[in-house]
Amino acid sequence: MQIKTVFRLYSCLFYELIIQIALWFVITFLILFFFNFKAIDHPNIFLFILWVSSGIYFLYSWMYGGQTLAMKAWKLKLIPPKGYKFIFFLSRYVLATLGVALLLLFYLNILFGGKEYIHDLILDSKIIHVQI
Repeated sequence: MQIKTVFRLYSCLFYELIIQIALWFVITFLILFFFNFKAIDHPNIFLFILWVSSGIYFLYSWMYGGQTLAMKAWKLKLIPPKGYKFIFFLSRYVLATLGVALLLLFYLNILFGGKEYIHDLILDSKIIHVQI
């Protein structure tokens, strides 16, 4: 795999992290301000709300256009397998989350010569570079 592709994929991943942090700030503000939710009293519920809000962002982005904001910036696009449905995008999000929870295990494949993330290999999807 070319160094340029590895750089593009990991740059997109870092950019996605910045977007997620901004989204979490907005969601946290809305929850604290409008619902008077005590996150310190219910940390697991709060984390679940943040996880679901990120999931909504990713699922919507992948289903309608195949690109998140970071993927658009780095000119990458998700190509799902033929006959995909909502469950494909949900499975991809859950597997990507699992990869992060396992200390980026699913993302290390790219560094060792793989062409795709592990969750894309499992689900038979591809991330391609699009020329605009």
